[in-house]
Amino acid sequence: MVTEELIKTHYAEHRGKEWFKQLTNYFIGKNVLAVEILADPQKIRDIIGQTNPTGSSNTNTIRGWVESLTPSDTTVTEYTKGVDNLIHGADSEEAAHREIELWFGEELPERPLFLCLTNHNLDLKGAISPFINVKFDMSDSMTIASHVTDFMEALPWNEQWRKAGVALPKVLVGGLTPVSIIGVQYLSTLTGEKVEICWMTPGSGELQVVPLQSVVDRATRHRS
Repeated sequence: MVTEELIKTHYAEHRGKEWFKQLTNYFIGKNVLAVEILADPQKIRDIIGQTNPTGSSNTNTIRGWVESLTPSDTTVTEYTKGVDNLIHGADSEEAAHREIELWFGEELPERPLFLCLTNHNLDLKGAISPFINVKFDMSDSMTIASHVTDFMEALPWNEQWRKAGVALPKVLVGGLTPVSIIGVQYLSTLTGEKVEICWMTPGSGELQVVPLQSVVDRATRHRS
């Protein structure tokens, strides 16, 4: 349930604008679904679309679909009371930090110590696993490369990892070998640095540093 204090703090940058009262009053006392998504803010905003639902570039965006939801006996403007905010997304990493703290009382998690490129959940402190329960189409190499790269590009720490001197996460591989190889190549290309690769020993859960070639060789043996 949105309170007056919450929404006015959220839109504080617009305070003093002639439409500030209309904007905030639109939400006071309403229920909204607040969601924290660990992804590149601009990619999320591309999915959300332009503020105006009828914008020419709003094809296949969430805001663009508002027009199809508008009752036949009214207009888009009347339906949304002139405030086209069916959905909101932070416009930058800085804004995301501020808004997550405002809505959830917490900040974005710190950069992960481990990047898990497996598709199953591992109980490992300081780890991020973007591929949990994801089923990849393994029949076409170009398709899997495209999908894995899309996931990697959406990770919110990319800008930080690009900076010189920033410690990269150790990459935990296993399971789908092509996913691991593409993920490692992506991170190496992004940063220009050599990535440390780890393997979790079944049963003991011990982590050991391994060369990527050994992972490929192991996968080849298992397939044969």
